Amino acid sequence: MDFREILQPASFRGIPFKVKAAEVAVGRSVVVHRFPFRRPFGEDLGQDTTEIIVDGFIVGDEYLNGRNKLIKALLQPGAGTLVHPTYGYLDVKLVDKTRLREQFIEQRGMVSFSLKFIEDNDEDELLSQVDTQLAVDAACDAAYASLESDFADNFSIKGMPGWSIDSITGEIKAAADAISDLRQRISFNLTGLSSLVLAGEQFKSSLIGLLATPNALATELGSLVRGVVNLFDFSAAQQSVFGESSAVRRPINQLLGFTSYGATRPTIAATTPVRSQQAANQAAVFTLLARAAVIEATRASTFEVFSSKDDAVELRDTLYAALEEQILAASDTVYRPLLDVRAAMVQDITDRGADLATLVATTLTASMPASVLSYRLYRDVVYADELVERNQASAELIHPLFLPASVPLEVRRV
Repeated sequence: MDFREILQPASFRGIPFKVKAAEVAVGRSVVVHRFPFRRPFGEDLGQDTTEIIVDGFIVGDEYLNGRNKLIKALLQPGAGTLVHPTYGYLDVKLVDKTRLREQFIEQRGMVSFSLKFIEDNDEDELLSQVDTQLAVDAACDAAYASLESDFADNFSIKGMPGWSIDSITGEIKAAADAISDLRQRISFNLTGLSSLVLAGEQFKSSLIGLLATPNALATELGSLVRGVVNLFDFSAAQQSVFGESSAVRRPINQLLGFTSYGATRPTIAATTPVRSQQAANQAAVFTLLARAAVIEATRASTFEVFSSKDDAVELRDTLYAALEEQILAASDTVYRPLLDVRAAMVQDITDRGADLATLVATTLTASMPASVLSYRLYRDVVYADELVERNQASAELIHPLFLPASVPLEVRRV
């Protein structure tokens, strides 16, 4: 094909011009290392920047209008589209200043210029990635300061009679015991469990002194709840006992269940000023524990390894609802930090679940082993255990060799 047939009218950002010459500079990025008394050697760092130089001009009675439009196009930020006579459409960025030369004696009615561009490569490769799991952890940590401040605003034993102080002391000890029971229902890294139990006993023994300092009391109560996640064993050995998903869901579900602990305790009728403060103290304790439990459940979600987008969405919606319940009842002090926790959680789970497979339902016409169904669906038997685990409850599986027929089974979309 004659080269004249493929030449294209040149332009930049839609502003046309004529081209009299063009260059392309290509090569490798090589750094030459030199050391005394040694031969230099080059280190290849990959492809170097491709430079495109275009010598162009605008000519005619209306060249001034074209010149002004080109100047505006050259001053625009970011990448632009260059139509090269032979390379066609290119996304480029202008580098270096461009000199536009006009002559008023010879070659009047023309402006000439030399444009130097570089190819605009994908900037996504250079953009920093946000660690969304770390962002959730940081938001959870930051929320505790507001929880403690709000607790201190509502909790006070000043002027309270001895029997009222004894009552709230007993209630707090009962809450500490409930947290200990919560730990027992969750399998822990046993190397840290003894220290956690000791911390709970030390808290109860120092409780009388803490009552007069609400901020310190809130810190200690929050630490007991935080320990549920901090000392949980998320290792592969732990997951092999309970299954990958249930290993992480175990503390999440238990912590979310603990948010209703206060509803199980006796209520105090606010019939007198003393009783009113006693009820406020009790409510402050229960509210602090509920908020801490939701925050720690959210923190635990960062360890979840999702097997499908549906699993990610389910956990995200569950935590969203739990946080929403706390946010709606929150004071101004706590409202914004809880919103930050929720936003970080939604971003984290949404990002980590974005590229995962979705679930669909399939019904077998005849029972078959899980390994056979795995091979039929995915051309690999390694997903047999996942099929069994995912349908263990809903399909009432008796044995992995017999996936039931006529029952909808959850499988990942092929």
